Amino acid sequence: MSQPKKNYYEILEISSDATEEEITRAYRKLAVKWHPDKHKGEEKKKIAEEKFKEISEANSVLSDPEKRSKYDEFGLCDGEQPDFSGPQGFPDLSEIFGNMAGMGGMGGFPFMGGMGGMGGMGGMGGIPGMGGMGGIPGMGGMGGMGGMGGNVQRNNKPTQEFKVKLRVNELYEGCEKTIEIPIDDICVDCNGTGSKNKKKKVCPDCKGKGIRVIMRQLGPGMISQQQISCGTCQQKCWVSEGNCVGCQGKCTKPNKLTKKINIKKNFDYQTKMCLRDSGNFDPNIEKKADIYIVFKVTDLEDYNLKISNEYDLVLDYTIHLWDALSGHTVYVGTHPSGKKYSFKLGEIIKDGDVRFGKGLGLPNEDGHPGKFIIKFNYKYPDTILDHDKLKEFLRTKEENKGIVKSEYSKEKLFNPDLEKDDNNNFKGKNRNNGNMDGDGDDDDNGNGQPGVQCAQS
Repeated sequence: MSQPKKNYYEILEISSDATEEEITRAYRKLAVKWHPDKHKGEEKKKIAEEKFKEISEANSVLSDPEKRSKYDEFGLCDGEQPDFSGPQGFPDLSEIFGNMAGMGGMGGFPFMGGMGGMGGMGGMGGIPGMGGMGGIPGMGGMGGMGGMGGNVQRNNKPTQEFKVKLRVNELYEGCEKTIEIPIDDICVDCNGTGSKNKKKKVCPDCKGKGIRVIMRQLGPGMISQQQISCGTCQQKCWVSEGNCVGCQGKCTKPNKLTKKINIKKNFDYQTKMCLRDSGNFDPNIEKKADIYIVFKVTDLEDYNLKISNEYDLVLDYTIHLWDALSGHTVYVGTHPSGKKYSFKLGEIIKDGDVRFGKGLGLPNEDGHPGKFIIKFNYKYPDTILDHDKLKEFLRTKEENKGIVKSEYSKEKLFNPDLEKDDNNNFKGKNRNNGNMDGDGDDDDNGNGQPGVQCAQS
């Protein structure tokens, strides 16, 4: 094997087994470093020009599979240094690197005679901006290959969401609701084509590919082939032949979908209901969207409650000091389930303490309802008290007049600190026991997705 006149791998500072990606990356790095525009002073600029020509020459061979193969085998495929002395001069950095994301490998130079370099391979699957650099006129051999494929694919099924408000007691009792969902329905006047003659026409500018190819000359012997989105059809690949009178070429008309949904007893409000092929019509794929019905719980403020960890109910309870130290009983007569509960405090309660009742929170589909959390806050006087008023304040306790104790179900309160195991996790199977502050992120069904109930339209 004869030795090459120049070691192109050494010039690009790469190994002889470098990949195409490594060659391109090395060329870009060195082109930035040695571009003449980045150097000032006549001597430095002259050195930079020679280095830039040298790395361009090396790249023109190593980025071409055919030339590189001959170079590696015979050492005879030396390129000539490109001539940047013409009116265009050296290519601008923005042209070389700003558009590199939209170009494939470099083609050969025209002064390389009958070697006929193979142009750069284009982008995959018609992604806009992923075209390749074509071959140079006058060169034998293959010209550059454009993007493989080209048609814009839009096969993803469209989806949309619709929120339904539920009162918290409806989760426990169940109900039936009639809902109206606004949708962009298919225009019956044109069958969703947007055209007077009910037909779609292949876009004349992109020939049904959704993209257009632009050729640009970067410098002597350097041509880029760049793919851009087609502005005529907006990447739809088709256009209407005269706008439909009914929809004005939009392919859709506003409509309302009326549905009855059944909320069973002890309903899991995190459930998603799916109405297949019932939503907005997408004229590009000629399909209707799936509608996902999601639920939002309202009127919790009527019960002085908040939701924590998705299924836990939190009650802020103001307690007198006397009650906190004397084994007070908390009566909750307004639970959204319609039941009444009493909780006996068997220990001293400190300001800010948290206790919870198991299984008394919001229902869920796995059969383990959330917790009923009580956060205790001391009641303080509004002003400084003298001796007599202080004694009176300290002896003040909650009056439970009119309460019929037999109507209340006695429930046990648990201390979250005592319910944790050695790993600081809550014991037992009670759902969402690990967080009392409402910032938990437990999955609904073990995979991070809420339950989905699907139905055909």
